[in-house]
Amino acid sequence: MAFGFDCGRGWFPLIYELLDKLQAIEDRDKRGLFLTQVKEKFGELRVYTSYDTDEIFDLIQEYCEKSRSVCEICGAPASLKMTAFRWYRTLCDKHGKEMGYVDIEE
Repeated sequence: MAFGFDCGRGWFPLIYELLDKLQAIEDRDKRGLFLTQVKEKFGELRVYTSYDTDEIFDLIQEYCEKSRSVCEICGAPASLKMTAFRWYRTLCDKHGKEMGYVDIEE
């Protein structure tokens, strides 16, 4: 992977689920699908692949949307929060408070 993983363990179950589904697509199509980057950006999971189809795009979008309600740190139910410096993360109330993040209006 060119850039690797850059997100918290709370999202790993989502990523594992997504990887299983992407692997099924690769097993079927055999086009050389691989991940180039998995990261957090603006409080949401982002996943980049070696190529894209509508099926792959829709699947990745589904899991990026799911990440908006899962704490990136622990996997608990969460919401988008931010710091005074406008850094965004999806965190549960406990981790948001510990890290100095506050709830925002979506």
